[in-house]
Amino acid sequence: MVEMINAGVAALRTLESWGVTHIYGIPGGTINNLMYALHAERERIRYIHVRHEEVGALAAVADTKLTGHIGVAFGSAGPGATHLYQGAYDAMADKVPALFIVGQNPQALMNQDFFQEFDETPMFKDPGVYARTVTTAASLPHVLDEAIRRAFAMHGPAIVTIPNDLAGQAIPADGYYSSAANFARPVLAAGKPEQVEEALVLLSKAKKPLLYVGQGTIGAAEEVMRFAQQFQVPVITTALGKEIIPYEFESLLGSAARVASKPANEALKETDLMLFIGSNYPFAEEMFKPDVKFIQVDSNPQMLGKRHRTDVAILAMPNRRCSSSSHWERRRAHPLGMRPTWTTFATGTNTMMI
Repeated sequence: MVEMINAGVAALRTLESWGVTHIYGIPGGTINNLMYALHAERERIRYIHVRHEEVGALAAVADTKLTGHIGVAFGSAGPGATHLYQGAYDAMADKVPALFIVGQNPQALMNQDFFQEFDETPMFKDPGVYARTVTTAASLPHVLDEAIRRAFAMHGPAIVTIPNDLAGQAIPADGYYSSAANFARPVLAAGKPEQVEEALVLLSKAKKPLLYVGQGTIGAAEEVMRFAQQFQVPVITTALGKEIIPYEFESLLGSAARVASKPANEALKETDLMLFIGSNYPFAEEMFKPDVKFIQVDSNPQMLGKRHRTDVAILAMPNRRCSSSSHWERRRAHPLGMRPTWTTFATGTNTMMI
């Protein structure tokens, strides 16, 4: 006899395989079978009851930003689904993976204008990198696995609509699997040697260079700080990247423009060279000097040259750009690192002279 498992439980175990430890949401009639599965899996995955689906959606996106594990939130059909919008668009705007599960009426009642029935998948096509409605119980864990994989690969929110009856059905226990253990991100090289050399030439000629770093440098704080110290270049972060560089780092000027510090804004007006690393800063055309020399490093080719006229564009992982390239390493004793190029900036508790 074939061993069976509840489809909702199988779906949650797929989430667990991706490192999900908790899920935000509000119960509703169209999501009840998933709630029963959450109760059955309560020792493995925690349900956090929120007072509004929007709160759960934003919390899920924050989870991903803070931990690197995908955040998950759910809402029931109709209004519960629309309340997930803010989280979905927040994840879209910040290029953050997140999973939103949307309840739906049982299949037998769909497409008949039943109570609170919306055609939910098209509603999420704009913010979502993946938006699908599950059509069979057996495919439920597969679709969730696909959604998470796409969210990570495409850096955005994935939305899965689940008709309530499907999560309550039994499926073969050996008929589903997770691809979490197989997921891998591409690792880019440290940039072409000739591009790195060109960037170094510009850096050597600059009087007041700046490092401007964004979310693409998450996990690379040590490399950014090491580069800033050896080349004596002050660092500005985007508002969303404020947590990347420790506040006590002596070369940190803070953030510029919105949620800004005075030294960072002043430095932007004075700089003659910007190293723009791992950012898609939308105010660049207004805040950056149009004639400033501009070196950009990003792992996404779609971002290169997008926000400013760029002199050198390097397709590379930001952490490899700062530490792994022999072309950067051999310039540790470069004369640029032996002389002060900026005046003193008072930055709250930080006073920086480089």
